[in-house]
Amino acid sequence: MRSKQPVTLAERMDQLVTSTTREVPKLLILPIYSQLPADLQAKIFQKAEDGARKCIVATNIAETSLTVDGIYYVIDTGYVKMKVYNPKMGMDALQVFPVSRAAADQRAGRAGRTGPGTCYRLYTENAYLNEMLPSPVPEIQRTNLGNVVLLLKSL
Repeated sequence: MRSKQPVTLAERMDQLVTSTTREVPKLLILPIYSQLPADLQAKIFQKAEDGARKCIVATNIAETSLTVDGIYYVIDTGYVKMKVYNPKMGMDALQVFPVSRAAADQRAGRAGRTGPGTCYRLYTENAYLNEMLPSPVPEIQRTNLGNVVLLLKSL
């Protein structure tokens, strides 16, 4: 049995346009992440064209740093990429972890920040209550403090 390849949002929209006889509204797919150039980040704050909808695909930057007018729906996957130090390898790495309950609540608060909104969570209530930590692990517990200690000793 062949495995299905993941479909991007743009590909899915193209499929909808070609497979339906009724008109499908245009979808503006806008990414936002910290390393994105400022001019591209600014696009999420611009008003959408008439008849178009904005779909903002965001990393953790959108949990607390931004308020975008007109966000009515948030889809929360329940996962987050966090930088953690791996002592066996001796380096930091981005790893995927379940989001904390506090972060999940913060994400839900992004929906309808400036009006009524809904958050769709892609995990069960049982997972929320029993599998997620109440708050995220502090970064100081996830990073290598060797360089900081050496710097402090040198001072």
